[in-house]
Amino acid sequence: MRTFFLLAVLLLARAAHADPTVLAVKGDDVFVDLGAADGATAGAQLRLLHVVIAKDPTSGQTLRDRFEVGTLTVARAGDHVLLAHPEDALRGKVVVGDEIALASAPVAYVDPWQQRVAAAAGTPAPATDDDAARTVDEADAARAVWQQTLGLAPAERIAKWEAYLSERPQSPYAAAVKAELVSLRAQAQQLDRAATARAAAASGSLDDDRTHQLALALADLIPSAARTGPLVDAAPTTALPGRPITLAFAIVSPARVARAWLYVRPRGKAGFEKLELAHDGDAYLRATIPASLVVAGGLEWFVEAASAKGEPEAVIGDQRSPRVIDTLEDISEAPIASGRSRVAARLEYVDFDGKLGGGHDQYYQAEFDFTYRFLQPVHAIRLGFGTLSGQGGPKDIIDADPTGQCLDASGTYSCRRVDFSYVYTEFELRPSKWVGLMLRPQAGLLTTDTRPMSSGRCRGGADTSDCDFGKGLGLRARVRFGEEDGTNLVLGVGFTSGVGTLIEADYQWAPRPVVPVTLAVQVTDQPVPEDFGVRIIGDVGWRGMSWVYPSVRVSYQARDIDHAGISGGLGLNFDW
Repeated sequence: MRTFFLLAVLLLARAAHADPTVLAVKGDDVFVDLGAADGATAGAQLRLLHVVIAKDPTSGQTLRDRFEVGTLTVARAGDHVLLAHPEDALRGKVVVGDEIALASAPVAYVDPWQQRVAAAAGTPAPATDDDAARTVDEADAARAVWQQTLGLAPAERIAKWEAYLSERPQSPYAAAVKAELVSLRAQAQQLDRAATARAAAASGSLDDDRTHQLALALADLIPSAARTGPLVDAAPTTALPGRPITLAFAIVSPARVARAWLYVRPRGKAGFEKLELAHDGDAYLRATIPASLVVAGGLEWFVEAASAKGEPEAVIGDQRSPRVIDTLEDISEAPIASGRSRVAARLEYVDFDGKLGGGHDQYYQAEFDFTYRFLQPVHAIRLGFGTLSGQGGPKDIIDADPTGQCLDASGTYSCRRVDFSYVYTEFELRPSKWVGLMLRPQAGLLTTDTRPMSSGRCRGGADTSDCDFGKGLGLRARVRFGEEDGTNLVLGVGFTSGVGTLIEADYQWAPRPVVPVTLAVQVTDQPVPEDFGVRIIGDVGWRGMSWVYPSVRVSYQARDIDHAGISGGLGLNFDW
């Protein structure tokens, strides 16, 4: 109720102040003595104006000026009072008494009920849509001229407003423009008197006292402003690298700042880069430091200024003692990198005696792993698990036994069955783009069965006298020459206790972009350490999609010319 009482009191006092003002502020709600009768409707934009009042020490006159600090948006509008919300930058900064100006074109509002009443009573109807359109047109024209006058000297502003009145003598804003012309002519006379006084004054007192007082009043809005010299310094002390920095300086002594220059360099560099400061209206100088100069380690800067007839002089910092802006670490998140992760699954059947599961020298192996590429300092890490299951023994006994039971001359069973389940971690280092070093330790549970025709007996049977349960430890090392996703050669060697040795050479290339091919040669005595054999492997894949890569593997292996077989396998990779 106090808010509405205050609104009522301020509305009664509106006649004492010609310009709309902020009546009350309640949270994000701002009440203004402007309404639909003044051309403001929901969605219209308002300009918030801070008023600065300074006293001319020469004449004793009290000078008043307004500066736009932001905009508000009308939420609801009554006939004479509206509710508006400030933009984010103005939250908490709007105070009672701030002046308001309508930024968007006024809209004529006609109450439909009043139109009906007027028609019934035979009185003139309120304004029509054509009248409203003419009102909006006049408002647009007046606002366009007002925008053209921003930052101009009083004489130039007078000329533009006089031209406006000449073209539109019947404008509804003619009275306001004429009042503005009276004010501008008075300002021009004051400036002429001040210029005459400055010309007659000593060279040491060439400051424009009016602008000096005005700039100091503006500087009160900047808590860290340094009020020494002809400029007010409000430059930042920190910045993010690779981003431009905009600097603004309030002019305290216009007579000493006809021109000004900003000198800037990355900290530690030999020379400064010179940037001219541009005038922004009557009270500011601005410049933007390019992003290329804002680097890690910070930057140094100083400002020189010169009067109309004087030599440049350092006014903020100097070449020997420049100001410093420190650069912070850029905390912006890098985009999620692609091609860092891979899930790979491989299944392969290997048959050395060519009997497709009915012999005594074959095994199958399956592996599943996840790879993540850190890129540095460790290029990649692979975590995986696998299983190898099969049987083997001396090839001479396997081939010589006519019964096919792997019995030697004395009738003793000479083969073994192996089941090996293991996990591994592989680290990949890249000392250069063309060389990769991979080291893979692995460990698992190893079960060995020396009784014939006993598949699965050691996994839970009652008689396990011929079963050996232990640990299988191994190590595999490889080196790759060439790019990982291009043509390369991989050489490696590995050993696992109780399972055997593997020596390999893989050559990978892509005769077509979507058809990668791998040719490999292996020397191994797996699945049990007995006789070495040679494997020749061909692997053909398909990269028709970026995220999945299936492949088919065919191999031929032999321990000698009479002990050989053909095998195959499948692979499936997922990349992202």
